[in-house]
Amino acid sequence: MVRLSVLMPCLDAGRHLRPALASVLGQLGPDDELVVQDARSADGSAEVLDALAAEDSRLRVVHERDGGQSDALNRALRRACGDFVLWANADDLLLPGALTAVRAAVTARTQVVVGGWQLVDGEGGLLRESPAERLDRGQLLLRGCYAFSGALAVDREFLCARGGFAPDLHYVMDFDLMLRLAGADQVVVPRPLAALRYHDASKSGGLGRRFFTEGARVRWRGCRTAPDALRALAGTAWHAAGVATAKLRFGARYTSLRQKVVSRCSTS
Repeated sequence: MVRLSVLMPCLDAGRHLRPALASVLGQLGPDDELVVQDARSADGSAEVLDALAAEDSRLRVVHERDGGQSDALNRALRRACGDFVLWANADDLLLPGALTAVRAAVTARTQVVVGGWQLVDGEGGLLRESPAERLDRGQLLLRGCYAFSGALAVDREFLCARGGFAPDLHYVMDFDLMLRLAGADQVVVPRPLAALRYHDASKSGGLGRRFFTEGARVRWRGCRTAPDALRALAGTAWHAAGVATAKLRFGARYTSLRQKVVSRCSTS
């Protein structure tokens, strides 16, 4: 059986931590593990982690300062023992059956498993569902993160050989990772595997300008050809528009209106 390691960076995750942990621990097999890198949380998260770790040996927690999310992920990756690793943030969710679907998808040649994903609000309400799509470098340069890092499973040795997570990035290390994984042997799982939680305290919810600046840098350093440069230029402009309208597009009123339009179109 394929052994899985779920990596979870954590810093003051608050009320979202318990649901995130439960969504992973409830799916782990006896030889799987949840590797948490906690940057000395001061909001009670550390105590929650220690209490659960005392009850479940599959939860492996280290409390130490780190250099940010990429550094935390790399530290967790170095401690991981699984054949494949997944990345679950401390405020996100693995959806029911996700790890079973990953295990079933892995073949001898598989380096990356790509699943669909959901965007949910701070209370877990569904905002949007995105289908699983193969990672393609040209499409990534144009569209950005159309996949979700939490819905990816990567061969651990392959990920380590590719350099793990870029330590110089603090906001779009997932985008950089997807660009580096785009040429891998991939299996697409046609179902949602994870949910990204969008709220004001999350990076994606409150740090749009910093995402844009770092994302533009990653786009341009990922260009290899003139068509790549054109895609990166268009993608940068699209990202700017997305940042400017994010709170509107992910707001409850817009989401409700969008669902009504989709429902009417599907029944007409």
